[in-house]
Amino acid sequence: MTQSNAARTATRCTPRTYPALPPGWQRDPYVHLVERVAPNLGVGRAAAHTWARLATMTRPGEWTAEDREPFVYAAASELAKILGLSESRLRCHTADLERAGLIERRTAANGSRSLHAGTGLYFSGAIARLPELVELDQHLTAERRRAMHLRGQRSTHRRCLREVLDALRQIAPYDPRTVAIADAFEGWPRADRLHGMTMDELIAHEVEADALCRNALDLLENLDESSDQPPENERSYIQDTTQDPSVSCNASVDEWDAGKPAHTSSFSPAPDGAGKNAKKKREGGEGAVKSEWITKLGPERLFRLASPEMQLYLSGRASPDRLRFHDFIWTAERRLPELGIHPSAWREACELMGPDRATIAMLILDARRSNADTPIFSAGGYLRGMTRAWQDGQLNLMGSLIGLSERQRQEHAP
Repeated sequence: MTQSNAARTATRCTPRTYPALPPGWQRDPYVHLVERVAPNLGVGRAAAHTWARLATMTRPGEWTAEDREPFVYAAASELAKILGLSESRLRCHTADLERAGLIERRTAANGSRSLHAGTGLYFSGAIARLPELVELDQHLTAERRRAMHLRGQRSTHRRCLREVLDALRQIAPYDPRTVAIADAFEGWPRADRLHGMTMDELIAHEVEADALCRNALDLLENLDESSDQPPENERSYIQDTTQDPSVSCNASVDEWDAGKPAHTSSFSPAPDGAGKNAKKKREGGEGAVKSEWITKLGPERLFRLASPEMQLYLSGRASPDRLRFHDFIWTAERRLPELGIHPSAWREACELMGPDRATIAMLILDARRSNADTPIFSAGGYLRGMTRAWQDGQLNLMGSLIGLSERQRQEHAP
């Protein structure tokens, strides 16, 4: 046998291998993934749905076996009937899918498809793109979460600005600065339009909305001071170790700082109205501008109790003595994605506890993460636990703040 004949024989004897999904992957989950990312590959929703239906006509085992490849060999006319499409529409979809590398058309010279001839629509190209499409899906998921977070922050800015404008219209309704802020606010896009914004547009709008809130708060504070009304951050002197006089806590500092939401039965009613009046106070709602905690304790003390990460955000907004509630809630929301907390957990906390207590809960949660003795493995679960404790009237936020203060004192003791 000549060398060339031997080579051809060896080639025929060597089994051909095809791209296959790796362990842990099956056909249907991958089909769903491709359908999610298809619009970012230049494939319309209708064509992506056609691809998904064609893919489910194949055998699942063909997607995970290296000695086979998934394909559909039915004639175009038959497929059009099965899919409920015209032949021209199916051809358009097929062309889009080919350009995106999701299928490969193999036809005979006369354009026919046959199982025995090895012609039809093949999906090996889509399988080979698994790493690329997984990375794209992860990127899109992160972008969706970031967009959701930015829309949530815009909602916070909106609530804050509406309250500030209400106050400004009572104090100085015809002040040109009040009118300018109101006009700018009216120019904000509706909430439903935020979903159609690009990420760059959404980021820019959130920055703009935050800046307008801060300008409005500055104006309100200046007008308050000029009219001899106490500004938001003015408070009576409270020593570091003093808790709210309306509270009679019978738990020790160690119990308060036990590394889990303070909800044991030994706690007396918290200073925020938990217990019998909790439902009433929740239904009454709370403002998005004022904070009883900043009023009682002062922004500097809350700043010192915050985690280094939260302090970094707060420092970029104002000096500790000039921080407002809007700065704290903005920072708490910034920490949500960094801590892996789903926005639904934060929304639930704000709806049930009010944004004031939810923000303090986030401050406590974030600061306690650094406690090696009682690590927090799920920040989202921890926040939900605090919300449930509040509903039961057993969440002692003041006691937890005292615990953080005592821990800091011990850490810095010589």
